[in-house]
Amino acid sequence: MKNVCKEYFLSLNTIFSEVVALSFDSKHESLLSSLFQFVEDLTLWQSMLEFRTDTTILVSAIKEYQLGFQAAVCGQYRYAFTAHRYFIEQMCRFIYLSTNELYLRHWKLGLRDVSWGVITDKENGIFSKNFIRAFYPEIDDEGAHVLAIVSKLYRESSEFVHGNFDKIRIIPSQIEFNLEMLSKWLEFMETSKFVALFLLFMRFAKDIDGVNIHKLEDMARDELCGIEGFNLLFL
Repeated sequence: MKNVCKEYFLSLNTIFSEVVALSFDSKHESLLSSLFQFVEDLTLWQSMLEFRTDTTILVSAIKEYQLGFQAAVCGQYRYAFTAHRYFIEQMCRFIYLSTNELYLRHWKLGLRDVSWGVITDKENGIFSKNFIRAFYPEIDDEGAHVLAIVSKLYRESSEFVHGNFDKIRIIPSQIEFNLEMLSKWLEFMETSKFVALFLLFMRFAKDIDGVNIHKLEDMARDELCGIEGFNLLFL
């Protein structure tokens, strides 16, 4: 029985290898590569922020992004969507707790729960005018639009996490390549990349010195160029 169990899990490596190859041979090859590059972009942010604020939650978000990517290209799509939701949650939680040392310490001690509803509250959450105005007032009108985007992402990811019938029906019952599932996950991640960069630039960009901010310029121009207020950073 021990050997049978071991052989079963070793055999999965062959299946995973085949699915990974099909994933990168698909029409999404270039998008997969560009989105995986975002791990390095997030790691650059971490290195710039680690002496300014606690980046424990950001590190957790980066790891979840990597694990979700691994699941997606290996054909484990439900877990990829689960990791996607966790990535979004952690990025938003990081931004929220970066503004309150007491809340952060209480959260670490298990004394405070930071709910999704509190983080995304329309009046005082991280996408509210009150919040954005404190860190980047030139874009305080953008928050409502981005909140609508992230709320839709969170809701749709949650349907995969909770196993809604419509989602169970379209997820393969075994490990295999599925272009529809990969396409949907990549669509979610493209949007999540935009949201993550919006939050990072909104919260921290004005506190980063001129030399370092230019290391982040390509990210802003690639993802945020449609928001005029961010272009002011690089004049």
